[in-house]
Amino acid sequence: MKRLLLFILTLLPLTLSAQHLYEHTPNARIAGMGGASVASRADAFATFGNAASALMEYKSVQAAFSYVNFAGEIYRKNRMLSGGAYVRFAERHALMVGLQFNLEPQNDYNNQRPGAQRYELAYGYKLSDRLSIAATARFRHTYGHFADSHNFNGGGADLAVFSRLPMNFLEGATVNIGGKVAIDAPISPEYGCFGVAPSVGASLSMPFSDAHLLDITAELKYGASSREDVFVAKLGVEYSLMRLFYFRAGGNIARFIELQTMPEHLPYATIGAGVRFFHLQFDIAYLVGKKNTPFNNAVQVNFGLDF
Repeated sequence: MKRLLLFILTLLPLTLSAQHLYEHTPNARIAGMGGASVASRADAFATFGNAASALMEYKSVQAAFSYVNFAGEIYRKNRMLSGGAYVRFAERHALMVGLQFNLEPQNDYNNQRPGAQRYELAYGYKLSDRLSIAATARFRHTYGHFADSHNFNGGGADLAVFSRLPMNFLEGATVNIGGKVAIDAPISPEYGCFGVAPSVGASLSMPFSDAHLLDITAELKYGASSREDVFVAKLGVEYSLMRLFYFRAGGNIARFIELQTMPEHLPYATIGAGVRFFHLQFDIAYLVGKKNTPFNNAVQVNFGLDF
């Protein structure tokens, strides 16, 4: 009995924070900028950020694979494998797909390895040279957790808008403004949680010459659900040298308020880098957070291809 109680107390923080891992961006480029994605330029993982941003890219096709190694004493055996792609066609249309697989440490109590799967499919339309919209459908499956409330099939949808505006004070400078409303609900009502999470953001892109480009992006998010409320502020910066080498930094401040518990803060800082070689892209991000949280000493890598 004593051993069982000790096991439950050890597992409890992992169970309560499991959902936080599933919401973390699989994109190493975005992770290196504090996770701010709703107003950032698009890449293969656009469906996990702002699907409408893909319509503003000059590349017609992008695809990428991502690996995340979470850290912390409790979370160090968590792994996230993800893939994403988009295809632009007929000038004003785009289709996007995202796949995400989370694997947690094996549960010795019931000899299972908990995890989650996430599938996203999005369609975007370019209304004008400065404005695009997109809709995303999502399915999530979580399994193998000790608490049944974390095992469920869930559906969701995103509605997103993205605008790119030229700035007159600097030649080639642009401002991106993005917004998204994410809606999630369990297919089996007795498990999981219902939630609505709007987010807004803006980014400034400043080319100082043909070789030097600076991007600054910020995002605010509020999520309300039947299980918890969350407030998130994200800030990131990216410097590009000759559009071949990229250096990034950022910060993420999240405050989770779960029902009948004390507020939980998960702030972390990020650094990242990337290199582009012809049509190949490699990105890496390193996260530094509170001790014994999944974002402390976590490493993310991306491998991408574009045309």
